[in-house]
This record gives sequence, C-alpha cells and structure tokens, in this order.
Amino acid sequence: MKFCFVALGIYPCLKPDSGIARIGGAELQQIFIGRGLQQRGFSVCYLTADHGQPEHEIVEGMTIHKSYRDQDGIPGLRFFYPRLWRIWQGLKTANADVYYSRAAGFLPGLLALYCKVNRKKFIQAGAHDTDFMPGKELIRLFRDRALYRFGLRRASTVIVQSNQQNRLLWENYGIKGTLIRNSFEGDAIPLPQSERQIILWVSTIRPFKRPLLFIELARSFPNEKFVMIGGPGHSHQALFEKVKNECDQLPNIEFLGYQPLQTTETYFDRAKIFVNSSELEGFPNTFLQSWRRGIPVISYVDPDDLIKEHNLGYSVDSSEQMESAVVKLLQTDDDYHERITCYFSENHSGRIIDKYSSLLKGLFDAA
Repeated sequence: MKFCFVALGIYPCLKPDSGIARIGGAELQQIFIGRGLQQRGFSVCYLTADHGQPEHEIVEGMTIHKSYRDQDGIPGLRFFYPRLWRIWQGLKTANADVYYSRAAGFLPGLLALYCKVNRKKFIQAGAHDTDFMPGKELIRLFRDRALYRFGLRRASTVIVQSNQQNRLLWENYGIKGTLIRNSFEGDAIPLPQSERQIILWVSTIRPFKRPLLFIELARSFPNEKFVMIGGPGHSHQALFEKVKNECDQLPNIEFLGYQPLQTTETYFDRAKIFVNSSELEGFPNTFLQSWRRGIPVISYVDPDDLIKEHNLGYSVDSSEQMESAVVKLLQTDDDYHERITCYFSENHSGRIIDKYSSLLKGLFDAA
C-alpha cells in the first residue's frame, strides 16, 4: 500500500540541512508517522513545496515530490495556476492509495476532490483544537476556509488528537473521528536530577502562544535559569522582536530564537520544568519531548485533562497559579520522573504507529 503525505511546509523537517529556518509540530508528526509506516512495510512519499530541490528526492527510503514555488505565478491568479495545478500533478505523480493532510487549510478540499475523481482514500488529521471550531480555524482567507470544510466533510476518515477534538468534530460537523494520540520517536530517557538545570519554553512566537507570560515568570524567579526557543510566526515579526528585546534585558533568561530539532532536543535534556503559556493548542509535541524525559509540564492547556489525571505536572489558569506550580515543583521531594516516563512509554511511544497501520488496512477491508 502506498501512502502520501501532502504537507507543503515539511521539506525543512525532512532535510534539516536545507538552510530553511522553519519546523512545525504537524510536520514533525507526519515524519514520525511516515517512518513508522515504512518500517511496517508501507511505501511512503511526501508532496511538498518547491524550494529548489530535485523533482524527486529520496530521504530515508521515502520519496519527496515537489509542487509549486511560492513566488511563481501572477498575484491573484497563482492560487489556481501554478499552485492548484502543480499540486494536482504532484498527486498524480505520487499515485498513492491513500493521501493524508494534517491541519486546517485549503488542501483538504483539493484532496477530497482528487480522491473522489480517482477513487483514492483521503485522511484528514487535526492539528489544533480550532480545526474543529467553525469560525476559529487558523485560516486567513474565506476561500481556504470554505475549501477546508468541504474537504473535512468528505474525508474517508478524520483523525483527532484528543477526546475534546472528537467532541468538537461531532458537535460542529456531525462526524465521528478516530482518536490516535501523538507519538514521539525513541524510548523514554530518564535524566539524572543533576542534569536538570533550566526552565524551558519552546514554541513558535505567535500572539496566542503568549510568550510574554513566560518572560514575566522569569522575572518572578531571578535565581532560576530560563531558556526560550522559537522563531517568528507568519506576520508576527514585531512580536518576535519584542520578545527578544525583553529577554535581552533579563540576566536569567536566554532567548535562542529558532533552533533545529536536534539542538532543541539538547535543551530538553537539561530541563527540569517545561512551561506552555498558550491559550489554545492541539496536542503539543513539546509535551511528549518533556514526558519522554520525565520532565513535568506546567500548562494553561491540558488535553483531555491528561496532566491532571496522570499527575504529569500542573494545569493552570493564571500567572499566579503558574508561579505557585513552579514553586511546588522546585521544592517537591516526589520522584515524579519515573511516573512520567512510564506514562509516556505506555501512551505516546512508537507503538502508536500500529494504530495507523490498523486504520489503513481497515479502510480497504471496509471498501
């Protein structure tokens, strides 16, 4: 069976040496899924944007096909040509049995139409809770929002990251999703307490991520070392500069901007607490990077109350509660690291890929 991920922004994740300073959680998950499916005997390929790479490139045994270059075409018309046309041609070249799209955008509409015409299967996966909240999708244009909803309603199946997303999908679209939680490659790696030195924040700098709350937290704990990692979100360069300038004025916080995954992982290896200040999320990869190492998470967002239910840190509703949670974790004698790594191994390890394998086989068994 041939499986194609249609992910226009995934090339920098597949080719870390490309020189493109961008990496997204949705893209990272698609790489993990692709590697896992390939190991289980599936043929895997990716359709991505054109960054000047070869027409067809092989990475880790998986083929990368390219579609369009962002600047090509006439403004106002280039959405139709060359963008839609080249994506359509890329889908034909991939010639997959199943096509997969993740997150809200125009792609699901195009994939639904292509797969209908060519009798293929199409999977849409959620990346953020707002993907299933009409009017709140992280989509700028009405055109793209309409295409997204068209495609979502016509997917062979919709994968959700949490029970909360499944509830939203049913309430707003009348669709029952398939729950498959995010996973992270590699086994749990408990770290000795002596290596846990920093309080860490990692995300893209966007308004709803509320990075300034982390800076305020650092001001409240001048004797602790804080590290902040994240590049600017689209159209949010001004916020990025504000974050950088405020960090530069504090002696106990280090702002690193964008960093590739390999570098970011080394900072998780040194973390004793991970902080998520976002007001909305899907299921952050950073939670899994933390729990894989036994690092407790303090977060305003708690998917399906997992943090609270499994004692994986603290879910909070205010800056005061966040400060209190930091104090508790710094002072506790509880050996929570083993409990957290056990939770990760049982719920978010590479075994999650088996659920994808079963889902794919079921799509054709039911046909």
